[in-house]
Amino acid sequence: MVTIDHNNSEKTMTCTFSNRLDTIASIQIVEEINNQMASIRGINDVAVLADVNIIFDLTDVVFISSSFIRICVGTSKQVQSGNFCIMNCDPFIKKTFKIAGLDGILNVT
Repeated sequence: MVTIDHNNSEKTMTCTFSNRLDTIASIQIVEEINNQMASIRGINDVAVLADVNIIFDLTDVVFISSSFIRICVGTSKQVQSGNFCIMNCDPFIKKTFKIAGLDGILNVT
């Protein structure tokens, strides 16, 4: 469902997703992302996390639920503006973000 690659020297965290990102999958995904972000952050050092660029790669995703959209919004709020992006979206998924008015805020490509 999700593979997370953190490159400390480049200050990037790339999350590669696959299949359907429905509500059930989102429960596991949010836990894994939060654990990784906590390890990057260390002991409550929010400034460290703010400098990280987070990339959600949706190349192999065929469906997203509102639960996954909530994960995207919550994750983007934990980093500086412009340091979060969603890439390689299926046109239907990209349209979902556009309809929700989040395509610009979440930097969806």
